[in-house]
Amino acid sequence: MTKVERRTAARVPARLAMELTLGGGRTRAETLNVSANGVYFASTTFIPLLTKLRITLELPEDGAPSKVTCDGVVVRTEPEVETAGEDDYQVACYFTDMSELDRERLESYILRHVPF
Repeated sequence: MTKVERRTAARVPARLAMELTLGGGRTRAETLNVSANGVYFASTTFIPLLTKLRITLELPEDGAPSKVTCDGVVVRTEPEVETAGEDDYQVACYFTDMSELDRERLESYILRHVPF
């Protein structure tokens, strides 16, 4: 059986600092890759499937970093269950809400980093 690519936006490898707000608390993480539709990131804490997040990505710009804020929902976490002693989870999050200005900033960053 052939795996079908369902992504509709280009994704680029990126190590961007990010802040997550979930359940009233905040935590830091680092992206592994990013697209205009979502982000794949490394987390030291388990985040269950379908968890709603507020995400702030720090995009490197000339001078000070530019921040992009959006809402998202977790669509995949690996490993799939919380494991005692585990502090290396990979999380995929789909963006559910983002201002037009932030989307334009993120798309501009991605276009500058797409390998041709």
